[in-house]
Amino acid sequence: MATNPLSGIRVYDPSTANQPKIDDGRGTDTSPAAQTQNFLKLLIAQIQNQDPMAPMDASTMTAQMSQLNMVSSIATMNSSMTAMLSQMQSANFLNQASLIGHSPAVAGGEITYIGSGDVTMALQSDTPLQSVVATLTDSGGNLVNTVNLGAINAGMTNFIWSGQNQDGATVAAGQYTLSLSGKTASGENKNPSPYVASPVMSVTKGSDGNAVLNLLDGKTIKSTDVQQWLN
Repeated sequence: MATNPLSGIRVYDPSTANQPKIDDGRGTDTSPAAQTQNFLKLLIAQIQNQDPMAPMDASTMTAQMSQLNMVSSIATMNSSMTAMLSQMQSANFLNQASLIGHSPAVAGGEITYIGSGDVTMALQSDTPLQSVVATLTDSGGNLVNTVNLGAINAGMTNFIWSGQNQDGATVAAGQYTLSLSGKTASGENKNPSPYVASPVMSVTKGSDGNAVLNLLDGKTIKSTDVQQWLN
């Protein structure tokens, strides 16, 4: 005995059409598969209840099917793009891990000196400058040393502090500050932006999926904030 494929489909009833919907507690499934099934049920109901003297236009049915396919394709594409973004972030994280041991130049003049070795620093200027001087002070604001850099071009300029004071003695481990001053060709005073480099000790994946660099001097920066790699 053949089974009626239209069984179970609700038929429009004017007496109950405007009645409030009763919540059966099953919730609403918004997945693409559920939406497809709901659309097919509505389409069958529409065919079942169409006016025999004015049947539904075939072009209208085709347009509805096209819209359904478009919605389903967009949902699938969103899932694919999300998966692709996750893979790209993982690949970027692995690439950033290869930077361990290298030194990025970090904006700011704070220096954490470990008590030995050189400290690589840099400055950035929008214009060429003359008579540029780098001044180093300790945590108490006392002068430690000065480095005469002379004339510099616009852009990034790198230099090194050997960790010594004005007397040539190596300073103790601690916090120091770099400040910069210079003059333009017209004699105007300028203060270039200071940068201090420190080796990357480890790489951590941030909450947004991007790499976070943990430096030897205790600073933590985003990989996207690095202006220059010095070694």
